[in-house]
Amino acid sequence: MSVEIEQVIIEYSVRDVLGILEHEPVQPDLVGQITAVQIMNRVSIAHLSIERALKFLITRAGGVWEKDHHLGDRLRELIQHQPSSADFLNHAFDAAVRHYRFNANAANGAHLKSLESYLDVVGSDKAFQDLRYWELRQSPDELLLRRLQLALHMELLRAVRELLRGRPPTDTVSARVERAVKQAMFSPLVLAYSPGSPKEGSVNLYLKWRKGFASWSDALANAVQQQFMIGDEFASGLVAKAHRELLEHSDPAVSYFAGRLDVLPRQPRDVTPPVEWIGTPVHQRGIVSAPSGAELGEIERRWDGLWNITPFQSGPVIVTAKAASQTDARCYLARLFTAVAEMTVNGEQRSFRIVANDETFIEWDQARVGYADDSPSRDENRFHEVIFWEVGHGLKIDDQVKIRVRSGFERRLVHVLAGVVAKVEGHVAYLFGSALDEVDKSDAE
Repeated sequence: MSVEIEQVIIEYSVRDVLGILEHEPVQPDLVGQITAVQIMNRVSIAHLSIERALKFLITRAGGVWEKDHHLGDRLRELIQHQPSSADFLNHAFDAAVRHYRFNANAANGAHLKSLESYLDVVGSDKAFQDLRYWELRQSPDELLLRRLQLALHMELLRAVRELLRGRPPTDTVSARVERAVKQAMFSPLVLAYSPGSPKEGSVNLYLKWRKGFASWSDALANAVQQQFMIGDEFASGLVAKAHRELLEHSDPAVSYFAGRLDVLPRQPRDVTPPVEWIGTPVHQRGIVSAPSGAELGEIERRWDGLWNITPFQSGPVIVTAKAASQTDARCYLARLFTAVAEMTVNGEQRSFRIVANDETFIEWDQARVGYADDSPSRDENRFHEVIFWEVGHGLKIDDQVKIRVRSGFERRLVHVLAGVVAKVEGHVAYLFGSALDEVDKSDAE
């Protein structure tokens, strides 16, 4: 078989594996072993494809074909026979580590300091055999699994594909992401206009806004932080749509870039709930709860230092926000699931924080809407559970209580619960009474 035909086969092999990995991404599962199996399956085929490509490059440059699966050894052979190609692989690897914000100084992260050390640890012959024979009884906390990074394997596949094309390789992750962002934000069809039309002014304003940034990626990052309020409706809508498309991009490097732009701003520290750390390694994943013990959600540290936040609420349990620190993640859950309540207890005004969200107020209200001078009907009385953040709320049985909580969405709307304290258990008080929504006329424009 000629070298040319062999190259066509190897190029196809790399493209085929990349296509599989892009269109069948890992879907995290609540069962850790299922997620682990997905990762192992994908890394296995990536390892083989990288191995075949490296061996082809080595033999084409005069080296000897080896049956061993150790990718670190293949890299050293490539350095010996084709140092320029090895230099590009090192450059592409370093760029990928920076793009995905891997921390080589973190625990179990020293192998990320160079391509050679990465391949010696997770691309060794032993690692490959462990991947092939991964079994369900093995823990998802296995050390090999924590060191493997499928995204880096995919970047190596892209880098060897560049080498196989025969021209001087230049394309790394940063250039590829910038290209994808520009394609999403600069569509000639969308930006086309008739001279003198209202759209002409909108397009010119949009292009002028873009010129204020060094790159399309920088412009998109700014737009996300500004919640897409970057000019008129045309510009805001165009960039918001581009961001949504990039979040769904088949290239994980692109979707990762788009997904890390909407990190929460620093959260107020007035309420910082406790966290119970679970699993290994320690202080990487935990359950955030109110002091009463009511669970608010889960936080988990990502490889790039950000924290995924998964609120516990009805519906699918999914990551809904990202924070820069675990403190911000905890405070976000506190703000999401608590509210400041103005209370009247036996005629005395008090203010307390309660554990509640929109679903709580829907349960209170039972779809009744009134005004501040309305009062609930006696036939609507029933028991309502109120969870206080502080245990020192001071409520006692038979206290007459009225709780008012202003809506977080419509300031004039006030959720009201009025009744008699029937039972008190630590942080929790049970009121026998009824609820309604008031429209605060004093706050009208």
